[in-house]
Amino acid sequence: MDRRSVLRVGVAVGVGASGGCLSRLREEAGVDDADGETSRIARVEDPPDAVYVPSHRETMERLEPARAGDYAVAPMVTYAHPFWLVDGSETTLVEPQGGPEVHLMIALREPETGAALPVASGARLRLEHDGESIGSVSPWPMISQGMGAHFGDNVPLEGDGTYAVEVELPPLGVRTTGTLAGRFETFETATFEFTYDEAFREAVADVEYLDEELWGRRGALEPTGHGGGDGDEGNDSNADDDRSGHEGDEGGMAHSVSALAPAEEYPGLLGAPERDDAVLVTALLEPGSRFAENGERYLLVSPRTPYNRVPLADMAMTATVARGDEAVEEADLVQTIDGEYGHHYGAGVAELAEGDALTVAIEGVPQVARHQGYETAFLEMEPIELTVGGA
Repeated sequence: MDRRSVLRVGVAVGVGASGGCLSRLREEAGVDDADGETSRIARVEDPPDAVYVPSHRETMERLEPARAGDYAVAPMVTYAHPFWLVDGSETTLVEPQGGPEVHLMIALREPETGAALPVASGARLRLEHDGESIGSVSPWPMISQGMGAHFGDNVPLEGDGTYAVEVELPPLGVRTTGTLAGRFETFETATFEFTYDEAFREAVADVEYLDEELWGRRGALEPTGHGGGDGDEGNDSNADDDRSGHEGDEGGMAHSVSALAPAEEYPGLLGAPERDDAVLVTALLEPGSRFAENGERYLLVSPRTPYNRVPLADMAMTATVARGDEAVEEADLVQTIDGEYGHHYGAGVAELAEGDALTVAIEGVPQVARHQGYETAFLEMEPIELTVGGA
């Protein structure tokens, strides 16, 4: 197969599909379709238990951005495609149902700082078709290599026409600090529209298959549309096992609106150990920081994906401080979004001192849905152990 093969698929977007045509194109591209289910986009067989390069890059239509109170809302729509839900450490594959259907997505951030807001339990999308209500969905918090952190779901449609979507966002539900403190505490709504027709299906039907030699290789695609552009050459450069992120990114935002700052930008950095391919940037802020109370230091853990630094939300962590053989302090790390340090988990600690042993136990792995390339990682995360003031 050529380095990049672009297949035009109608099956995944419903109307106008031709299974025979897709089957022929898949055969020409060297994609096995032995199961006879031509509606499925090729997936990597036997992927590693890590972040890996998927079989293809998705195409999407970016819609007009909207505002909802303090939220900046970036809506997107593409063809319906598989994703994986996470329950505990188990994953469940969600397949498209067929018929007119799209994958509807929104990315949320704070507009001034650019801080990603990957947590919004209870968000709701209400759809109207040509002025008539057709129902609502609660989008899943998700991560994808192309989109970073976002919310989305496969949504059935009523056929061609104009669709109006009302986004209802509840209070954020996590601690906010710094310039974000006291915000995102009320229900907000935003609206946007998209047209589902032949032109839309043509626009999103290009499935860009990568060189099959890259499928399943440890690495990741760069986010689309942020510096590389959809389908630009070189967007699979992160297939190399280089976790330094994107050098030269302004403000640590990388190419994606959800990228966290590189590890070296955190003051009091203790380390950036990896667990099940997640990178856990761990820092200890000195007494006197705006997080500290009564002379405490602030322990900050910022878990993110390798390569693209996408925040890993909805985890549970506890920290234990030991001096010699004795545990002297324990703390639950609270999920937090800060205007300066972004999404992280943190707690004040009073006893942590030079030479102490710090153990952070991951009590719950990220409870976010995953697109292809992330579904086998971040599922079994062992504790991290660091020494304050030591290697």
